[in-house]
Amino acid sequence: MGLHRTGTRLGAARLALALALALGSAGAAAHHGWSWAEGEQTELRGTIREVYVGPPHPTLRVEAADGRIWTVELGNPRLTANSGFTTESARAGEAVTALGNRSRNPEERRLKAVRITVRDRTYDIYPDRIRGS
Repeated sequence: MGLHRTGTRLGAARLALALALALGSAGAAAHHGWSWAEGEQTELRGTIREVYVGPPHPTLRVEAADGRIWTVELGNPRLTANSGFTTESARAGEAVTALGNRSRNPEERRLKAVRITVRDRTYDIYPDRIRGS
């Protein structure tokens, strides 16, 4: 009887751990995946208002011609650096063109960039995802 109870507790602990890991990885996949973005790619042109290069994703805050501010997500810091984009690559006030996939939520002004161009230099963040080039 004692062995059965220990096994049950151990089984319950394993189940709880498995559930926690599954929920954690699902959240990570939702954040880091592309399921939140449209399949079609969009080009956004505007003026950089803020540059952040750090975890979990480097981002640009971009003001479009209509005055709306967009969040442009780049890849993770390593992927972004591998494209050549660093803290010196862009500054607030500079023009930017971002090609990427916008949020499926039409109320959200968020774009996952596959390519950005600043100062006539192009950074291919996700070269295998670039369409139409």
